[in-house]
Amino acid sequence: MKMIMCRIDPFDDKSISTNLMLKNLSSSKVIFVMVFLTISLLVLPLVLPPLPPPPLMLLFVPVLLMVLLVFLAFTPSQLPNVPITSM
Repeated sequence: MKMIMCRIDPFDDKSISTNLMLKNLSSSKVIFVMVFLTISLLVLPLVLPPLPPPPLMLLFVPVLLMVLLVFLAFTPSQLPNVPITSM
């Protein structure tokens, strides 16, 4: 099997136009996905039947996660104090 190496010249007009086209294509895909998600978030609650409320214990999960994150944020580090010397 023979490998073919190709070198892309950054000053070549074709490569610049290809890069711009790929960027435009990818940005248009992102915009399409965002518009689709927005429309689905607006339409689906109107179409789907209402859901029953979640169990009470499940409602405490975000609160417990926030308490854990605040606790970890204010706990001192267990790493030893290492002096920093400048050279």
